[in-house]
Amino acid sequence: MYSILKDTRRHRYISFRIALVGENLPLTRMELIQALRQQTHDLFSKTTKELGLWVVQFDGTTGIIKCNQKEKEHTIQLLHTLKKIGSKSVSFTTYTTSGTIRGIMDKKLKRL
Repeated sequence: MYSILKDTRRHRYISFRIALVGENLPLTRMELIQALRQQTHDLFSKTTKELGLWVVQFDGTTGIIKCNQKEKEHTIQLLHTLKKIGSKSVSFTTYTTSGTIRGIMDKKLKRL
C-alpha cells in the first residue's frame, strides 16, 4: 500500500548580519519584519507569505531568516537590496545557507 504524503515544502535558513551606518541603536524585530514586507512587495509584487519568509531569530544585528527552498535566491537578493529600515541606513551581509537551523549553527561555529 502506498502512503500519500502531504505536500511538504522544503525550507532554507539564511544567516545574516546587519551593519548600521552611523547609528548605534540596534534594530527591533518589528522594524525588520515591516521593512521585509515592504521591500518584498516593492521588489517582487509578492507577500512575505508567498516567499515563505519568517524571521526565526534576530538580536538587533544578527539573525536567521527562513524561506521556501525555491525562493532562496530571491530572499538573498531581497536582503541585499534593503538599504534603509525606518530612518536607519543599513547594510546586509549574508553568511551561510542551510536546510536546518542546526546546520547554520554548525557553520557559524566553524567560522569562529
